[in-house]
Amino acid sequence: MALVIVLPIGFFTVLALPMHTALRPQEIHDCGYAWAGCKTFEYSKAVRMTLIEGFRDRDGKLHERAGIILDFADGRRWSSADSGDFNNSVDPGLSTYLIEHTGLPLGQAETEMDIPKVNGRT
Repeated sequence: MALVIVLPIGFFTVLALPMHTALRPQEIHDCGYAWAGCKTFEYSKAVRMTLIEGFRDRDGKLHERAGIILDFADGRRWSSADSGDFNNSVDPGLSTYLIEHTGLPLGQAETEMDIPKVNGRT
């Protein structure tokens, strides 16, 4: 009985081991769950940076999960809220680092859905 419970938990935990985000001097290197692979986002290609407060559930209630959203010229989007805990504020060191490396002003929005699309593809 213990194997039926522990084995799946262990399997899915092992698949999460490669998950990480690295803020490098020229880019963000973001590796996802299991076979999702890694994505690279170059700071020089960022076109907008927005601070969000959280997300809305189906009932429209705002749940605090602060993060920074970076939109890129090719239509891709990276969110610091996708990794980490549910926090009501962003680490000031992260926002300072991203402002310095992208050269973009930090806008604000309540949720990611409130941010207009870039090139119609985000």
